Amino acid sequence: MKLAYLKSLLLLPLLLLLIGCQDYGKMKQHLVDGYKGLDAYCLYVGRITEFPYLAEPTHYGPDEKKNLSHYIQVSQRLTAFEQAGLLTSTQAIGKDGKSYPLYRLTDEGKQYYKSPKAAAVRHRDDLKDAQFCFGQREILDVTDITDRETDFYGGRTTETIVKFTYNLNDVPDWVNHPAIKAIRQYNENFSDDNYNLKGQVYLTKKGNTYYNYGTSRSIETVRLGFYF
Repeated sequence: MKLAYLKSLLLLPLLLLLIGCQDYGKMKQHLVDGYKGLDAYCLYVGRITEFPYLAEPTHYGPDEKKNLSHYIQVSQRLTAFEQAGLLTSTQAIGKDGKSYPLYRLTDEGKQYYKSPKAAAVRHRDDLKDAQFCFGQREILDVTDITDRETDFYGGRTTETIVKFTYNLNDVPDWVNHPAIKAIRQYNENFSDDNYNLKGQVYLTKKGNTYYNYGTSRSIETVRLGFYF
């Protein structure tokens, strides 16, 4: 019993020392600076380089099945964003002589449409994806900082997992349009209280700068803020 008690007495100062090594105030400032000016959410539309966009099927030989699936998904999303008021369409003739919807951004759509670089995907020059972005994160507090070793980034690296609380501001009405909610990936509830929410971000450190690798080619609804 005494031995266990002595062990606990020895471990407690060590635990407090380890907790003290993490500077929560400094990490909060990293998050505040990192998310400043960045959109909280981006809803992915598809491989569209610009608007006006003619929704005409494109043929790519051996990837025909994959591209047909993408075309169907893009068509469904374009229709949803049109119903939500971000796009408008007229009929136009394609290269095959058939008629297809020609989509243009509405005035509201222009407010939220972002190219990948404008949406802060600064380390990718090859993305040609259309997306509508919205919301701002107001960082409230950092609640936990955990370091772990990982090989995920192509070599032994220390990854820092940061949990935090935040308010989600500037959520537009169109996000909760039934047509947008009908898209499985975007069926998140933004109509309730958007305050004191819980967030989590995975960071690695280069020099004195934290960097978030947590993005993929399919942007969809992942939280932005790639550079800290």
